[in-house]
Amino acid sequence: MKRHITVSRDALLSTVGAFVIAAPGSTVAQSNTGSSDSSRLMEEVVVTATKRSESVMEVPISVTAITAEDIDQRGFVSAQDYLRGIPGVNQTEDPVGSSIIIRGIETSPSFQNFSSGTTVATYFGETPTTNSAGLAANTNVDIKLVDIERVEVLRGPQGTSFGNSSLGGAVRTIPVAPNLAEFEGKVSGGLSETSGYGSSNYMLQGVINVPLMKDKLAIRATAYQFEDSGIYYNNASTDPVIQAAADEYGAEAYANDEDDVGRSQFAGGRISALYQPTDTFTISLMYLSQKTEVDGNALANNGTFTQAVFGVDPQHRIRGQTGAASDMDIELFNVTMEYDFGWASLLATYSDLESGALNSSSFSQSNPIWPLSYLQDGDHDENSFEIRLTSQFDGSWNYLVGVYAEELDDDSLFDYRWHGSDPDTALFPPDTGVYEDDRNLEQKAAFGEVSWKFLENFTFTGGARFYDYTRKVTVETSGVFFGDDLSNLETNASGDSFKANLSYTPNEETLLYATWSEGFRLGKPQPGLPAGACDTDNDGIVDGSNVPIESTRALESDEVENYELGGKFTLLEDRLLVTADIYRINWDGVPFRTAAPDAPDGCGFTYNANAGAAQSEGIEFQANWYVTDALRVDFGASTIDAQLTEDAPLLDGRKGDRLPGSPEFNANFGLQYSWAIAGRDTFVRADSIYVGEFFGDLQESEATRAGDYIKIDLNGRVAVTDSLDLDLYVTNLTDEDAYTFRGTFDSGRPDFGFRMRPRTIGMRLNYSF
Repeated sequence: MKRHITVSRDALLSTVGAFVIAAPGSTVAQSNTGSSDSSRLMEEVVVTATKRSESVMEVPISVTAITAEDIDQRGFVSAQDYLRGIPGVNQTEDPVGSSIIIRGIETSPSFQNFSSGTTVATYFGETPTTNSAGLAANTNVDIKLVDIERVEVLRGPQGTSFGNSSLGGAVRTIPVAPNLAEFEGKVSGGLSETSGYGSSNYMLQGVINVPLMKDKLAIRATAYQFEDSGIYYNNASTDPVIQAAADEYGAEAYANDEDDVGRSQFAGGRISALYQPTDTFTISLMYLSQKTEVDGNALANNGTFTQAVFGVDPQHRIRGQTGAASDMDIELFNVTMEYDFGWASLLATYSDLESGALNSSSFSQSNPIWPLSYLQDGDHDENSFEIRLTSQFDGSWNYLVGVYAEELDDDSLFDYRWHGSDPDTALFPPDTGVYEDDRNLEQKAAFGEVSWKFLENFTFTGGARFYDYTRKVTVETSGVFFGDDLSNLETNASGDSFKANLSYTPNEETLLYATWSEGFRLGKPQPGLPAGACDTDNDGIVDGSNVPIESTRALESDEVENYELGGKFTLLEDRLLVTADIYRINWDGVPFRTAAPDAPDGCGFTYNANAGAAQSEGIEFQANWYVTDALRVDFGASTIDAQLTEDAPLLDGRKGDRLPGSPEFNANFGLQYSWAIAGRDTFVRADSIYVGEFFGDLQESEATRAGDYIKIDLNGRVAVTDSLDLDLYVTNLTDEDAYTFRGTFDSGRPDFGFRMRPRTIGMRLNYSF
């Protein structure tokens, strides 16, 4: 008989549910090392992907769960460790952070937050972290996976549940909650070595859980530090192109060699408290802090793992680094209260988040080769509040209703400085240009859904979200790059998002579903077209068109509409899990550069407008199979056909052009075998992912070609004692050399891009108590 396990809102057993697509090569063993007893079957579990604790048999959405055991056994730390092999998902990195792309919904995979904004919503527990990296970076600060219960990757628009920016989907990281019953803890340390220009890497992390009042009050504390060597070498002192520019502009002092480029350090900690005075009422508090430091621009531009770039202006040096540097930080506080009435559960949560990014870089990483550096400094402050009531009826009807409010402040500075010392060849003054962009967003929303089991095996669910927002933007510029200007802009708008789902469960082992869902990304104000030049007859219409000039001063929210069919199956007496779906997403109002009519009818100036349209179609598949109690096989794949459905002339984009950032095909394959050595549980596993070819721009230019690689990792563990485990691992076993991302433009340097980390061999010791 199938076991039914119920877990709390912030806890999920380290098993993969019968209808949750497991992470590539994920495991469901309940021991630390993967024992070979017959209990290792696909178990039915409860997840909270839809803000409701439900059996996965009743969650008809496409979701991947990366469990605590996956993270522990395979040493996952960062988003790139697991996202790139998940069907329908890609993740890119550049000097200003990482970007997550789901189902191909993206037009600008670099510098997302400053431009149109991210297309994937991210959460840490109940706290939205979507824009936490600030305007000077991409997507969100990548909080490291230490003491994490699971990560849920929800594919497809999640507009009704998660609101803004969930066009492609949402990624939720759920930390481990304090344990009210037991004193426990864990200490892990690791050492590894990276080949090529890489060197030694270090890791140390610790967790302790202390019940202060048994079954009523507990605290849990986590601390960690990771240090990874750089993998690039700057050969500026011998590169002929850099040396010629140094001679011409008097920048010899900045053309120096540098090793260990890209060295990174992540240090952080988290403390949580859980108070449960009664069986029906809980209060949880959490504080998190993480700081990230990266030395140099982690990219190549004149060889496989070599670069030739100038150092930065002395006023742009971060932490004393003469070359480029990139820092990110995040501080997060959350309080959540939950009361169980029996017939419903009431949850209220408040979060305060302060974060941002500081980046310094040299303009010479691409063409032209100038002694010009720039500083990008972006601070992000966010307050958010949500309250929701979730029914718990046994009958045919259930509902969820809630309200949400947030305020976001982003203050950003972009400063450019010329530091060539020859006045005769200086192209710009030392204070080349300053661009300050400060933004404020206030949003209110109400959301809800109702489900109706109208026949024994059929359930219909409808959902809606209504939102209203005000955005203010102040832009001040100075210097020859931008000119002297000041703009104060504001826009207010409202909208809605809906979904409908029909699910059919002919038996306990099968779920079939059909979904129609919407997602949105909030608009923003912008300077628009100048009336004096583009509305000469003062009739409020752009000359030579029927476009109101006022409409050019704001971008409206862009929206997606998703049609999806899916199925989830458990077979072979719960040993085989299969899940698959097919979808089509229509994307309307995509922000693109467009232009007013040319002279003599119009002014010919350009502006951003909701002038684009695109479509993404695909198939996603994942299977997890216990061939025997000891042997597990995982495999999956996806196809993505994401393309423009209208021309984008100013971007040189044409109908049928592929959207950037996502491969047409990706796949994963994993094997794990468990046995006992001298009575000690042991496992070994091999995992591989294939990321197909993709481009960084709409034109599919050769200079932005990336992907088309296979990455193979090996992991093994032996239980030295009941409390001590030894892990051995190799990442990138074959030392695959490939670009993981190559930007959104032709840099003029044939080797410009961000490469996969070379082969790394390491060990970890894990002590639990």
